[in-house]
Amino acid sequence: MSRVNADIVISILLMALSAALFVETFGMQKVHLAIIGAKLWPRIVVIVLFFLSAIYFIQSVRATRPPPSVPFSLKGWLVENRNVIGCFAIYGLFLLTLPYLGMLLGGSLFVFATLTFIGRRDLRSHLTHALVAIVTIGGMWAVFRFGLGVILPEGELLPR
Repeated sequence: MSRVNADIVISILLMALSAALFVETFGMQKVHLAIIGAKLWPRIVVIVLFFLSAIYFIQSVRATRPPPSVPFSLKGWLVENRNVIGCFAIYGLFLLTLPYLGMLLGGSLFVFATLTFIGRRDLRSHLTHALVAIVTIGGMWAVFRFGLGVILPEGELLPR
């Protein structure tokens, strides 16, 4: 068995979180005259999360990792994790601009910026990223707005 690393700890924490969330589903109220109880979908999601976390744990235990060849440095860590840090920064900007841009425009820009940041940066890829952003966010917005009746943030930029 390999020594304990971050992957093992995170997988154990995810399994504990999913177990705690499963226990919380027992406290959900029953919906009067409901065919399917309100507990069903949360339980399905939590069970899937638990099994995926268990697979993650098994893979983490089986993995053999060579010892690090270079000592830890902040610069090296930042370079190694620049995609993750960049995606979180883009998401933070999305959250900050959500009241002004709204879900439709802000979400499309967020998806486009994230795909462009982690993907290729040529004209064809930019066009593909734009198409993916518009179709996915526009579709999601239409489903929530017209299908489910959920009012998403409209923003101040686009007229009502």
